[in-house]
Amino acid sequence: MDRFLRVFLVLSCLMLAVQGLTVGTLNETVTRSSCGTDRACFSTPADCDPTTNSACLLVSTRSSSSGLDFELRGESSGYIAVALSVDTTAGGNDKTYICANSNGTATFFFALLNNNTLEIQNDTTSISNVSASVNSTTIQCVFAVTGLNASMSRSADNTFAVVLATGTLSSDGTPSTPTVKTVTALLDLSNPSSSNTATVTTAPNVTTDANATTAATTTTTTATTTTVSGANIGLQHSLSQALLILFGVLAISLL
Repeated sequence: MDRFLRVFLVLSCLMLAVQGLTVGTLNETVTRSSCGTDRACFSTPADCDPTTNSACLLVSTRSSSSGLDFELRGESSGYIAVALSVDTTAGGNDKTYICANSNGTATFFFALLNNNTLEIQNDTTSISNVSASVNSTTIQCVFAVTGLNASMSRSADNTFAVVLATGTLSSDGTPSTPTVKTVTALLDLSNPSSSNTATVTTAPNVTTDANATTAATTTTTTATTTTVSGANIGLQHSLSQALLILFGVLAISLL
């Protein structure tokens, strides 16, 4: 009995180690300088530059060998967020990546946006290389995501509608109800030529910004996917795998 208890404790420690997420300090500035050439960019207002427009909320994506790299920047005293929808309707259990300003400290959350509720997820093993910064109300973060698949097919499918949102933090420090700023059409996030146009289709009970863009698509997105080589984002996953092997060996030795 004691042997099985020790194995249980080892496996519990393993799960905690794998699910941990470290947020590093971001020492660079997120801009739109490489939009259309190296990265696909989506923003509200459309085509805005966050370095000159304080109302600009910008996210960019770039394909890497392991998935997609994200850069997110905006203004908020609470949080900024990007969610990925498979049907252009915000709130359909959409994966949501949240960069927050917690009393001047940058924090990061992963959640599912279900109707008007952000359901915080503990399993962050698909996310790595998270860095963030807060300067007054300016929030910036970069992170990498693996395993995204809009169609659940065997091959990767990076076609999503991008949902940009902001919100406040609750008294316990967790993100409260988001305000959706814009929702794009379905676009290939791995293609730097993907456009920034919006459709804003949301679930009936999802809060939307009265000033959100409602114009129909004005730019045609090419069907060809351009793969851009990116930095290796496997460090955290490699560490997780090493921990998995280590704890596995320990568990076997205790049997």
